[in-house]
Amino acid sequence: MKLRCTKESLIDAINIVSKAVSARSTIAVIEGIHIKAIEGNTLRLTGNDFEIGIECVIDAQVETPGEIVVNAKMFGDIVRKLPEDAVDVELLENNLTRIKSGKSKFEIPGIVATEFPELPAFDSEYSISISKTNIKKMINNTIFSVGTSENKIVLTGCLLETLGEKIRMVAVDGYRLAMRDEKLPKEYEERSVIIPSKALSELNKILKDGDEEIEINYTQKHAVFLFDNCKMVTRLIEGEYINYRQIMPTDSGIEIKCDVRALVDSIERAALVNTSDINKSPIKMKIGGDNINISCQTSVGTVDDNLAAETGDADLEIGFNHKFLLDALHACEGEEVVLKMKAANLPCVIEPAEGNDYYYLILPVRLG
Repeated sequence: MKLRCTKESLIDAINIVSKAVSARSTIAVIEGIHIKAIEGNTLRLTGNDFEIGIECVIDAQVETPGEIVVNAKMFGDIVRKLPEDAVDVELLENNLTRIKSGKSKFEIPGIVATEFPELPAFDSEYSISISKTNIKKMINNTIFSVGTSENKIVLTGCLLETLGEKIRMVAVDGYRLAMRDEKLPKEYEERSVIIPSKALSELNKILKDGDEEIEINYTQKHAVFLFDNCKMVTRLIEGEYINYRQIMPTDSGIEIKCDVRALVDSIERAALVNTSDINKSPIKMKIGGDNINISCQTSVGTVDDNLAAETGDADLEIGFNHKFLLDALHACEGEEVVLKMKAANLPCVIEPAEGNDYYYLILPVRLG
C-alpha cells in the first residue's frame, strides 16, 4: 500500500471515524483505524467498536492499493503534528506503516486488516431523508432526557418515529420526557425504531448545520446514516418503547407564560446554593399574582428570587430538580414558553408559546 493525500482531508476523516474507535479494549484491533487504499484514487478509513461503525472516504493518489489497521490515537496525533500539507502513507514489511510529510517520518506497527471487524452489509428496508440542521435539532432537544439504567435498556435510546410528513424523536428517563417534531420533505410510511443515545450523540458531533440532507436507512437490526462522504452504522435497540402518549397530561388547569431567558437566569441563581449532593435541595416555585417566586434553602445558604409572568388565577407551590428544568429550558426556542401544571404532585409540561415543535414533561419533587 502506498498513497498520498492532503493533511486536511486526512485529519477530517480521522476525527470522524475516531468517534467509533474504542478508547480502551482488550481487543487491540478495535482501538485502531482501518486504512484501505483503493485503486481509482480513493482512501477509505473505518472505525468500528461493535456498537458504532463509521466509514469515511476521501480522495488520495493511490500508487499501490492495500490495507492496514493502525492505532487510532497514535495515527491521529502523528498526522496532526505533521509539518506540511502532503502526507505519504506506505505499508512496509511486517505490517510496519510509514507516515511521511516534508522532512518528518514516522514508522509505527500495524495490525493485519483481516482481523478488523467489517461493517455489517445492509439492504435497506426503509429509508427517509431529513436536513442535517433538523436532525441535529431533534438530537439536541431530546438526548438529555435519555435513561441510563441498564435495567430499562429501551430507555437508553431515543425513539424515532416517522408519522407521515412529520418525524418525531422522544426520550424518557422515568423522571422527564423530551419530544421534538420536525417536518419531512414528503410523506413517508409510519415507522418507529429505538436508536442508542451514544450513536446519536456521536452523529450530532460529526454533522455540521446545513440544509443538505442526511439519509437514514433501517434494516431489521441496524440504522445506517449516509451523509457527505460518510456512513455510520449502529445497532438498533430491540424491545417495545414505553407508551409515552399515555403519560402526557390531557389537561392542565394552570397555564403560565413567561420569558425563557428570565426564567433560566432565576433558576440558575437559585441553584447556586446547591453546591454538592449533600447540600442538594429542590428549588421551590410559588406561582400567583403574575409572579413566580423561586427559592431554595440548603446548609450553604438560602436564595429568594422573583420574576414577572402571566399566571392567571394560579395559586400553586411546587418543587423541582433544578437540573431537569434547566435542561429543558436551555433546549427551548423562542423568547417565551408556557408552563402547564395542575397540582404540586403532578407533572409540569413546558411548551412553546407559539407553535408545537417541542414538548417537555418534568415530574415535581416533594417539598419538605
